Amino acid sequence: MGRKKNKPEWQDDALTMVRALKAGEVVVHSTDTVWGIGANANNAESVKRIFDIKERPLESTLLMLVDSPGMLEKYLPKLPDSAWDLIEVSDRPVTIIAPCSDKAKADLAPGLVAKDGTLAVRLVHDDYVAFIIRGLGAPLASTSANRSGKPTPDSFGQLQREILDRADAIANYRRNAKPNARASMMVKFDEHNRITVIRS
Repeated sequence: MGRKKNKPEWQDDALTMVRALKAGEVVVHSTDTVWGIGANANNAESVKRIFDIKERPLESTLLMLVDSPGMLEKYLPKLPDSAWDLIEVSDRPVTIIAPCSDKAKADLAPGLVAKDGTLAVRLVHDDYVAFIIRGLGAPLASTSANRSGKPTPDSFGQLQREILDRADAIANYRRNAKPNARASMMVKFDEHNRITVIRS
């Protein structure tokens, strides 16, 4: 009988996040960039609560985290090769904004697809976050864990009490980690595959 592999230190915490998300709860957790607020992207009520917690208008759409190229392609099916190349070669996380699929418009909660039919998606390479998305079996609606207009928290210690008090579940993993001030690069592709850098 083979020896059992040691499970990652974060696995129990990630499973707690998965259970909360499946129950329709809103969670606060570390991401591949800064600390974020997350919910099941298919759950309209949960996603609406993120807007309420952040005191943010529904028109200011959230981004979506996916765990695989296949999931990314399902929601952004017409991405040009240059977008895939950028994701592959970039040394930091990349959020892609592009025209989305009809499936995205039908399945995703209000507040994710913008009025112009685009969707902001980031393919995560962080094992912890990818595990949560796989466990949920759906994309993760995500945004930085701060009230609108307030500084973005790059460590757990910078999270505002108002955010923590209103979330249903708060991750333990990375609470003592060093600050990570690196927000993702953000680029937009239009229907003609022209690229605009939104945030470098």
